[in-house]
Amino acid sequence: MFLTTKKNTEEIKNAAEKYQNIGIVGCASCASICLTGGSMQVKEMEQSLKEAGKNITFTISIDEPCDMRILKEDIRFVEDELKNTDAVVVLSCGTGVQTIGEFTGKKVIAGTDSKYIAKTEHIGEYSPLCRGCDECRLNFTGGVCTITLCPKGLLNGPCEGHNGIKCEVYETSNCIFMTSYMNMKNFGEEENINRIFSPRDYSIMSIKKNI
Repeated sequence: MFLTTKKNTEEIKNAAEKYQNIGIVGCASCASICLTGGSMQVKEMEQSLKEAGKNITFTISIDEPCDMRILKEDIRFVEDELKNTDAVVVLSCGTGVQTIGEFTGKKVIAGTDSKYIAKTEHIGEYSPLCRGCDECRLNFTGGVCTITLCPKGLLNGPCEGHNGIKCEVYETSNCIFMTSYMNMKNFGEEENINRIFSPRDYSIMSIKKNI
């Protein structure tokens, strides 16, 4: 799941200052789980913008606004209202915001901040597990991402601050390199323990237009 958090309401209102007729699109997928773009958050945004003197032309929740196929189908329900809309506030990740902007040709206003790919522990509680760095090394680290889960972003082994178990920065959490070590030992992958990774090649992280 792609984790998002709510933007400051004042930032959204400032972005919408020049626009009177506003539509609101929520995400019924990731953002709904995060409680940043579900039906309740759409209603809250509608109320907030009305209080700011805006005319709300439509509200809609789309299963995955980042999926152009789904967007094309669902946006038809507000096709007429969209014609009279100056700007669209989108409560989804940045990909959803841009997809809606591309398809509708309307001014889009992001209502959330995109964070990272996360594991859902409980509603409202999420753990970062992946940065989407385009060079996954989980096959050599016991199935845990040391880049994401080490607060110092270390590449080859722990810092000197750990006490053998606990992380120096997050004292209540185990050092991710110790977890990696124990996993490799349990899986019989000791040959990977002393593997040295070369510096990351950031050129491969450049965004390609199509994959």
